[in-house]
Amino acid sequence: MAPKTAPEETTEQETVKKKRSFMLPIAFFLCFAFSVGASSGVTFFLLQPGSEASPLEEKVTEQETLLTDMEALIEAQQLKINALEAQDDVLTLYLRHSSATALKNILIDQERNIQAYLKVMKSSMKDLSNVVPRTTDWNNEYQYQLDLALKGSIQREDLLALLKTGEPNDKPSQ
Repeated sequence: MAPKTAPEETTEQETVKKKRSFMLPIAFFLCFAFSVGASSGVTFFLLQPGSEASPLEEKVTEQETLLTDMEALIEAQQLKINALEAQDDVLTLYLRHSSATALKNILIDQERNIQAYLKVMKSSMKDLSNVVPRTTDWNNEYQYQLDLALKGSIQREDLLALLKTGEPNDKPSQ
């Protein structure tokens, strides 16, 4: 090879400098494009919705569904409770003024009046037997019958009280 002359060397150096000055922006551009592409790919991969949710996400979703169902159930039950309480007030008022309750009260009062009458009659018969001679046997026989009638009246009163309140009568039998 022949040695190069100075003008050829300068042109060759200029072309190398031009290539270098042109290559540097291209290198920067390629580096920038690679960086943007890599970060876009990683972001796309990380943000892509997976076909399978993680077990923790599934549990959270399941718990949220159960919570929503329970809230709806509680709300429905609260509505039912409110309706039943409203009905309870109406039924209590109805029972307070119903003829069946009034009839039970009348029958209980009647049984108490019968018991009071039998007690007075028993006492007056005893007094009569003390006044009239030789009536002790007669008094003893009818006192037994009056005791049976009084006992039956007390049992009827207890039954009526049980029908009225659902609780037995606390009054001791006589």
